[in-house]
Amino acid sequence: KKVAEENGWDYEFVVGDTANEQSDQIIQLVEEGVDCIVMLPMDGASLKTAAMRVQEAGIPLVIFDREIPDFAPTATVKGDNSGIGKMTADIFNGMFPDGTTVLEIMGDTSTVPQQRTDGFKEVLHSNFTIEQVGFTGWQREDTKRIFKGWISEHSVEEIREVEAIFTHDDEIALGVLDVLDEYEEAGDDKGLFDNLKVIAGSAGAKEMYERIMTEDRYELFSLTYSATMIKKAIRIGEKIIKGEDYEEMTIIETVEVNKTNVEKYYDKDAPY
Repeated sequence: KKVAEENGWDYEFVVGDTANEQSDQIIQLVEEGVDCIVMLPMDGASLKTAAMRVQEAGIPLVIFDREIPDFAPTATVKGDNSGIGKMTADIFNGMFPDGTTVLEIMGDTSTVPQQRTDGFKEVLHSNFTIEQVGFTGWQREDTKRIFKGWISEHSVEEIREVEAIFTHDDEIALGVLDVLDEYEEAGDDKGLFDNLKVIAGSAGAKEMYERIMTEDRYELFSLTYSATMIKKAIRIGEKIIKGEDYEEMTIIETVEVNKTNVEKYYDKDAPY
């Protein structure tokens, strides 16, 4: 809205509930003959056909946060998703020099979690065992269901081997903590996770920061990059429309938020 007002432009803001709906919306924008599209793909692979329609129409396309496989948009703005995996692995390597068993709880099947997984595997030492639990769709409730399912399918001995959990998002980490809280409050944990030392998240959710401040059972950290990347993406779209020089690839730096620095990043008025 701000960029449109500054330039005397009109703008449209649309949100799709599914990848198919988002694809239909993109095609509608193409048919309207808009001057630029800035898009967060719900699922890169599913949006490829629509993205190609944008390209064929000669409309600049700026992608942010997620990528579309085997497709080069006009510009890309994204967090360092591979870096999130690498940094998490580096922290785990330091915490567990002799290795351990790590549960990995993923986001979805888009490029973002794949990059986080690839970065994690690339840096994690070979004396670790990684067990992937499943895809959560970034949803807290789905995380709880999947995590409880994993617990029910494993023996006490197998569960006690887990000392670290790598989640792809703070919503997922919070879902894991919800389950651990429920087991403890009900007295049903039976010491299952007595050996669990660390839970890793990412994204920088306010509630996760609050848990980092208060948690005394596990070490928590969240790897984050600024959510203002959407502003950067829109400003690049503005430059493209104006015929100015712009950055084709912008990667937002990753930072670790833990108990030592969380107050620096916490904003009680944050909407997320």
